[in-house]
Amino acid sequence: MTVLHRIYIALVATAALLAVATPPTQANQALACAGQAGSLALPYQSEIPPGFDHDRFATQPQSLMFRYGPFTSSFETADDDRADSPYKGIPKWVSYEMHALMGTDGKPIHPQGAKRPTKWYELAETSYLWSDKPDIRKKGIDAAYRGFAVFWNRGHMAARNHANRLSWQEGCNTHVFVNALPQYADMNQGDWLALENYAIAAANKFGRVWTIAGPVFEHDREVDTIGQPGTVPVAIPHALFKILAVETAGKVEARAFLFPQADEDQRGAYRKCAGTPQSKYDLSHYATTVAAVEAVTGLRFFTTLSETQKKALDAKSGSGPWPVETRFYADRCGGRDDDDEDS
Repeated sequence: MTVLHRIYIALVATAALLAVATPPTQANQALACAGQAGSLALPYQSEIPPGFDHDRFATQPQSLMFRYGPFTSSFETADDDRADSPYKGIPKWVSYEMHALMGTDGKPIHPQGAKRPTKWYELAETSYLWSDKPDIRKKGIDAAYRGFAVFWNRGHMAARNHANRLSWQEGCNTHVFVNALPQYADMNQGDWLALENYAIAAANKFGRVWTIAGPVFEHDREVDTIGQPGTVPVAIPHALFKILAVETAGKVEARAFLFPQADEDQRGAYRKCAGTPQSKYDLSHYATTVAAVEAVTGLRFFTTLSETQKKALDAKSGSGPWPVETRFYADRCGGRDDDDEDS
């Protein structure tokens, strides 16, 4: 770890600790993400912080790439769209690095966040999805999700509360469609969120955690879309994957998870975080291997590792979450969730 990296982590931890320790005021209670104001760009400047390498393990293949402060995303290209790719309006994968955020008292820090934007952010680079298409009357991707929130959320791949650990502005910047896809509401606000909480705790314990997440499409199944006529069709994945990686003593380990959402009756298997204690989630139920995720997605993970290293990593990747003590959790299910989808 470089001196610059140590200074950066210390500054982030100090700022977050002050935000937590300061009594709420009218000013910070009103903190809210800015609107897009008609531009096709993120509302806040976004830069990858020193000491972070979101795509450390070089996930392949890479398509239309976005590299922002809180994440790296590989999105479908205009050529993919013309070729009728299944990845309509959604990323192929998103990866990011998250660091420990602990106070001087040895307790996890919960950084301040801002109220989510009502309308998510659109980008010029993805405007090919609606520009020069006369049948698309409502420009942008956000319109496709309108009216579907009860069933389908705009589901983050890189979580907002993870990005808040960099700054509340970077938390706002996660509300962009190169970082989202249709996700069962109960999954997004339940088991998936419980895994996001676990990832924070793992980062606090191990020092840092890398996350790689994205959609899964089954080759022999039809791909449905959301959106009313006149909006961009947005693909509904048959499942979602998430891979967590840590590095200890120079050795990389990974854990892989697969969350199905191909059938409506699977919705009932997910329980909302707001009413279910964290301890009631058995995340090992979703465990799979990195090789299995590669097989169903066509992606290649950990390409920077040797074949020997990757085989050793894969052999343990399906064994479920690493043991992480309660004291490392900054967020736990069982109470109100301020990340509930509300539109």
